[in-house]
Amino acid sequence: MNINPYNINSYLDCRGIALTKVPDEIGVSASAVIFDRFGYVLLQKRSDIGWWGLPGGKLEIGENFQNCIVREVKEETNLLVNPKQLIKVYSDLSDYTAIEYPDGKLVQYITALFLCEKISGYLNLSNESTDIGYYDPDMFPDKTLFSAKLRVKDTQEFCKRNKGEFDVVKLEE
Repeated sequence: MNINPYNINSYLDCRGIALTKVPDEIGVSASAVIFDRFGYVLLQKRSDIGWWGLPGGKLEIGENFQNCIVREVKEETNLLVNPKQLIKVYSDLSDYTAIEYPDGKLVQYITALFLCEKISGYLNLSNESTDIGYYDPDMFPDKTLFSAKLRVKDTQEFCKRNKGEFDVVKLEE
């Protein structure tokens, strides 16, 4: 599907802001949903745009999605995780896949979302975040990315459909 630049403002970026231009480039990334034993979700407040989102980031050359998410979560949170299940690959602009960086560059991401289980580690801030913690999915902080809310909802629905194997409480035990 080609995007008509005249109706680009019908799409919203990951913050819910109408796009004003066609994305400058496409990126490839992975993100993680990590539940604690209470069903709360790990979020980080991004240092680049000041919004809350899921841990994750860009794929490096030669890397696969699973290695990317393990590396990114470790870099951003200090947790070692096991990617248990690929939930979905997001590529459509209607899924809040675009982000405008402070330098004005607009990137549309193809993002693989993984349900991850924590293996070890204690939360620690990185230079990519100003705050980090587990939050009730029904009470996320203000300025939580629309993309993060959608991805958590999709992960919760997946877990409900597959409760015996992917019970969020059992993932944290």
